[in-house]
Amino acid sequence: MNIIGILFYSILFIYILYRLTRKKVPLTVTELSLAFLFKVGMGCLYGYIYLHYYNGDDTWDYHRQSLQDLEKLKHETLHYFTELLPAESFAWAGGTFWHGLSVYIHTLENDGLVKILSIANIFSRGNYYLNVVFFNFILFWGHYWLFSLFVKEFPEKRKPLLLLIFFFPPLVFWLSGIRGDGLVLFFLALLLVHFRRWLYGQSKWPVLYCVVGILGIIIFRSQVMLLLTPALIAWFISLKFNRKPVPTFLWVYGIGGLLFFASAWISPGRSLPGVIVERQQSFMALQGTRFPLDSLQPTVTSFTKVLPQALSHTFVRPYVWEAKGALQIMTAVEIIVCWLLILVAIIKRDRHVKHTLQKPLVLFCLAFGFTLYIFIGYVIPFPGAIVRYKAIPELLLLSVPVICTNWAFLHKINKKLYI
Repeated sequence: MNIIGILFYSILFIYILYRLTRKKVPLTVTELSLAFLFKVGMGCLYGYIYLHYYNGDDTWDYHRQSLQDLEKLKHETLHYFTELLPAESFAWAGGTFWHGLSVYIHTLENDGLVKILSIANIFSRGNYYLNVVFFNFILFWGHYWLFSLFVKEFPEKRKPLLLLIFFFPPLVFWLSGIRGDGLVLFFLALLLVHFRRWLYGQSKWPVLYCVVGILGIIIFRSQVMLLLTPALIAWFISLKFNRKPVPTFLWVYGIGGLLFFASAWISPGRSLPGVIVERQQSFMALQGTRFPLDSLQPTVTSFTKVLPQALSHTFVRPYVWEAKGALQIMTAVEIIVCWLLILVAIIKRDRHVKHTLQKPLVLFCLAFGFTLYIFIGYVIPFPGAIVRYKAIPELLLLSVPVICTNWAFLHKINKKLYI
């Protein structure tokens, strides 16, 4: 019955997606069907693995909370909706405004996801795997918007971008489970698509969508917004003021780096380095398999000292020989594939690669993806968490070698194989 239900709702959502996207950046019925079914399949696999090998983890906990929330919707309807208001969070915090706001945002992250699932439970009758289909109908838009963003800029790279964004197994796996990661991509892609529309157009309406995207990112991964800000500023300056993109990004990030560390001198109690130090300490207090990671201090010297570890943990580890379990092995193989894609882009680079690497969108992907990788390496010592958190910046970073590669060499290889 699960399989029948999954197929029924998948077909329904594929039809809806096709009707909504066919006049914009279209996917063929085959492409859309395969992409959505693949995403749903990865989401179901995600739930199965975490249920049978990791005691359910957060993904099944969200599901259990949603079942309780459905009962609340039936019998305490007013409370079901009013608990999304900030009153309870500020009363529970009992401190300053900013502490209350922090508690409220954290509450919204959990409640927002649970509310989505509780509505899905009405149709799925509380079945986790049917909820995966409903949840991925929402998450699919993140992939689609990101695909449309790149295709509008690089229409000649449509096929390789399609394969990367919709069919690269490790990334689709981590972004299809019932957790907040896929929603972060949803709001990030919404922000980027309409930010680009606003930059290139005269209409002010895209700004409203940008605000929604920003609020969603703040709710589901607030630290991402901090790292996203300089990349958006550099993109904005380079286009609105007609400045050369590469120097603009270098200046913005140079000034941003100075302000980042200067905040520790201006206000030691609320400095930006202190925020990262606190974030690392909260992760270090947890138990689990971990990489060696030195404790950070809010100083330039400390951040410089720990930087090699941060880069190693995100860009090259786990090594194949140190991987434990299926997910870590998948991660180790994924890292090898990523470096192979970069190598192919260098060897078989597109003839327009120099021009491509100066485009604001490409520089945005490199700058934001790289800084988010470093942030993750600084604060998270656990390989299992690292691979999940870096899925979105990895998708952005991998888009660059995919765009910069002349994929015509594959056609030549294919012809030789059939001769």
